[in-house]
Amino acid sequence: MNTQSTALPEGCMSPRHWAHYQKAEAMMPWATQTNAKRYDNDFIATRPPFIERAEGCRMWDMDGREYIDYRAALGPIVLGYRYPEVEEAVRRQLDKGTLFSMASPVEAVAAEAILQTLGWADKIRFMKTGADVCACCLRLARTYTGRDHLATSGYHGYQDWFALSFGWPNPGVPVALNDYIHKLTYGNLESVEQVFKAHGEQLAAVIVSPVEWSQDPRPDYLKLLRERCDQYGVVLIFDEVLTGFRLAKGGAPEYFGVKPDLSAYAKGIANGYPLSAYAGKAEVMDTLNRSIITTTYAGETLSLAAAIAVMQVFEREPVHAHLFRLGKRLREGFDAAFAEFDFPARTIGVDVAVDIAFSGTDAEKLKNRHDLFEKLYAKGIFANNEWFITYAHRESDIDDTVAKLRESLQELSNHG
Repeated sequence: MNTQSTALPEGCMSPRHWAHYQKAEAMMPWATQTNAKRYDNDFIATRPPFIERAEGCRMWDMDGREYIDYRAALGPIVLGYRYPEVEEAVRRQLDKGTLFSMASPVEAVAAEAILQTLGWADKIRFMKTGADVCACCLRLARTYTGRDHLATSGYHGYQDWFALSFGWPNPGVPVALNDYIHKLTYGNLESVEQVFKAHGEQLAAVIVSPVEWSQDPRPDYLKLLRERCDQYGVVLIFDEVLTGFRLAKGGAPEYFGVKPDLSAYAKGIANGYPLSAYAGKAEVMDTLNRSIITTTYAGETLSLAAAIAVMQVFEREPVHAHLFRLGKRLREGFDAAFAEFDFPARTIGVDVAVDIAFSGTDAEKLKNRHDLFEKLYAKGIFANNEWFITYAHRESDIDDTVAKLRESLQELSNHG
């Protein structure tokens, strides 16, 4: 993860983008709000620093260049950009208002719709970001158990409790927090047993991402966590910020058959509108009456209206079957192309968000990824570590993408 400012050479982007980038960087560190959207992060010259508009599965940059998008705004876009039913629901709510001096009826309507879609949780509450709701789940777990320690694998946001475990340089966090955080390795059953044996009686919670996109899923890992959490009275939290509403309507509990005590949701819940939620068993959620989690904008009505519309589409349309079917088509096309050109890569992970695993030394992996992605961006394919499929993608988009991948591999082979 690049967390240092990088001096960019003039001419690395178009004049229009360059002028806007210099203006943005002068006022805003990183020239954006999100680390993963930094142009100087994992620098690839052909990737545009700014996107001006998007619709369906396509985006256009400030020069009007068109891309088939597989980044999905870092995951929130499941139905496709500007999905008509969602946009219309937001417009209708806008006529009534965005935020009021007391609760809006829309809050309960959205809660009911989302809980029905999830199918496993008793209660739900809203926030604004994925980082918010991961922190909310931990607060409830500590209140519920009366304990302070936690075990974790995966990425869960920028807050103090997590920043130390992810290796940011000088994160501005008291190092004493390290004493309360115990690392798990995704899929590693031995690490689970070791952490519980050493700290099980102290743990308030285990928080994990049910799927690490860069690895094949491990249901046995989740099942062991469920068993050990039950054994030691620990709250099991699924960080479903990315997997929720993408793996299945009911997320990881439906996909894996393992139910947590709490889950954190964000990306995918409102098709790009700023909304997150934490949901779970009533006895854990009700500990909110003994703690305090509150924020003004959690009841903002436009995002809640969007979420209601999204749940209605999930109920009516074969969204997830579509995501898996086209994701399988993409990965089969990719793997066939990699084999044809003897390129050192293969696909791994889950069909709805295929990841490319490059082989070789670390330096070779980085070079091959950079060279391939640079070609793909230049050809109008907005590549990503996780190739997110949306309901707006069609077979023709997948086939066009695979064709552009083959062209890129042919060019790399010719220059090899």
